[in-house]
Amino acid sequence: MTSKERVHAALEGRPVDRFPVAAPYCPLNFDDHFAEATGEPDWRWHAWVNAPDDEAYLRCFRRCVEAMPFEMLQPHAWSQPREWRRRQEYLLHDGRPCRHDRQTDEWQPLPLPNRSVHRHEYTVVERRTVFDRADADAQMTTAPAEAAIAEGRLDFVLAVVAEYGGTEFVLSGGMDGCFWACQPYVGPMGLLTMAIEEPRLLDYMVAKALEQRVESVRFLAAAGGDGIYVDDAFATSEMISLKHYERFCVPTTRALVEEIHRHGHKAILIYYGGVMDRLEQIASLGADGLVVEASMKGYHNDIEAIVDAVGDRLTLFANIHPVEVIQGASDEMLRAEVARQATAGRRARGFILGPAHPITPGTGISRIQAFISTCRELGRSASQT
Repeated sequence: MTSKERVHAALEGRPVDRFPVAAPYCPLNFDDHFAEATGEPDWRWHAWVNAPDDEAYLRCFRRCVEAMPFEMLQPHAWSQPREWRRRQEYLLHDGRPCRHDRQTDEWQPLPLPNRSVHRHEYTVVERRTVFDRADADAQMTTAPAEAAIAEGRLDFVLAVVAEYGGTEFVLSGGMDGCFWACQPYVGPMGLLTMAIEEPRLLDYMVAKALEQRVESVRFLAAAGGDGIYVDDAFATSEMISLKHYERFCVPTTRALVEEIHRHGHKAILIYYGGVMDRLEQIASLGADGLVVEASMKGYHNDIEAIVDAVGDRLTLFANIHPVEVIQGASDEMLRAEVARQATAGRRARGFILGPAHPITPGTGISRIQAFISTCRELGRSASQT
């Protein structure tokens, strides 16, 4: 089977020659390991993700795929507009890596990476700007997908689909769920407070967020590819009650799954938090695949229990701990955990081996390659048992 055939079969519950091996948030993994995978200076990452043309982007993408051959390829969607990218050059200026805009002659020093954290760490702000429906209408506007496509912000996905789409499963990209999409307008803690104190206004905001995300689905689906994910952030048991999850998340996430399917793509849900009390609701959404977080932060997501609860209704992804197992465990412990999860996955409708999170920046490529090889070996024996 090709990788594409294998992933499609797994997501559809059909027989596979071995379990596919995939990592969530593939671009983040490539970004964190850019220098090691490509042999380029780390600051040249900025030139890659702002490449002026398809070939410049594909040149480094190919090296990352060769170094970390996971079986769901995800390029960088929502790139900077094509016209802007073509004006930029990346070079040393007075000994400092800089971005130079050839049109404006602006020189912008490039941030140096912190190898102890993911390249794209960010901080949310507790600030509220939406207080009523009029504010939501004014601020939560929806740009048509066609406008972003015309700007060239889908170029890299189109290039990867053209080069790899015949044999590889291309995850065109994804989006946050509609509940979390409201937090830029009210802040994370404000979002949780609104669920209790202003539920009707939050209902309205969530519906506005759905309009935005339907356009995001249309944007990503326009590239072709095979799948689109929804990361239903803040929708887990340590953040909101089951009652609030059913009200603010279930209807809109189901609508996004339906929209993804309407465009002929597989729908994959991601839940980074506790899910054991809401597995039935998640399984009812109609998605093809489910990624859940490893057990941490006070909750327990046991893959064996999840397989028993909902594994007959959708394809499950393994949730192997990226720090305790992939980065830090001995080879024997790594094999034991992969074997345990592969054995559990044998009882599921379909199963995909891999980490619960993006692989850590501190995990070297040789270790990533060893992990992939172990998954392929033990995934084959488990799937054929």
